[in-house]
Amino acid sequence: MIILSKIFVYPIKSLPGIELSQVTISAGGCLFNDRRWAISDSKGGLLSAKNNRRLFGITPSYNLDAERVCFEDEKGGVEGFQLDDVGGLSAYLSERLSQSVRLIEDKQQGFPDDLNAAGPTLVATASLQQVASWYPGLSLDDIRARFRINLELSHAPAFWEDQLFSADDAIKTLLIGPVAIQVVNPCARCSVPMKNPKSGKSYAGFYQTFISQREKNRPNWTDPAYFDHWYRLSVNTRICSDLAGQNLNLGDKVTLNTLLKV
Repeated sequence: MIILSKIFVYPIKSLPGIELSQVTISAGGCLFNDRRWAISDSKGGLLSAKNNRRLFGITPSYNLDAERVCFEDEKGGVEGFQLDDVGGLSAYLSERLSQSVRLIEDKQQGFPDDLNAAGPTLVATASLQQVASWYPGLSLDDIRARFRINLELSHAPAFWEDQLFSADDAIKTLLIGPVAIQVVNPCARCSVPMKNPKSGKSYAGFYQTFISQREKNRPNWTDPAYFDHWYRLSVNTRICSDLAGQNLNLGDKVTLNTLLKV
């Protein structure tokens, strides 16, 4: 039986996240507190490690019940803030990032990369384990930190999630406990996973190794028609806002529903 075995949310977009045992679906059809806050530059654009490498050096720790975040600096000092302390956090992050920034919040939907697939990303843990095996010196946790996927499923084979995409005129929905999660597409990855999450140093040949191994190790249920390139890992999803307030819990059973298109 496939079950939900890991839950991660990333409260401040583009920074490391926190592991949970339970998460609530928000009014926007997202995981509550996932990318709820983001860092905006002076022109209103969102910062990421693609446009400010100093983000790699910022490691937060969260108390989400208290809506509090702490940051450790290079010398081991710690500064803590309430997450609604916009002024204090904006000033602190501006100093750390060497540019003027402001912390912004969207409590309902957060700041997903794709507004048409704003639900959680998900993957089989075995997929991450296989990816880790391609890179000497990288562990399963290292791969988790690089790809920042929300939900992991255990007791499923590597790349089990690929079967969710096939040219069979069907709409596929995963049921995780009481929550119906609609499958959208395989997630295309950016350049961030190629770099060490703490230092920003690139792993030599990361991209080339990934696309080569991903294609070579694809299961027989993988439909290449859904992969215009092989730098894809995990599933993008959406959740109906009618399910707001429902919970996902570790150990929830995962089942697959298939509905024929009309």
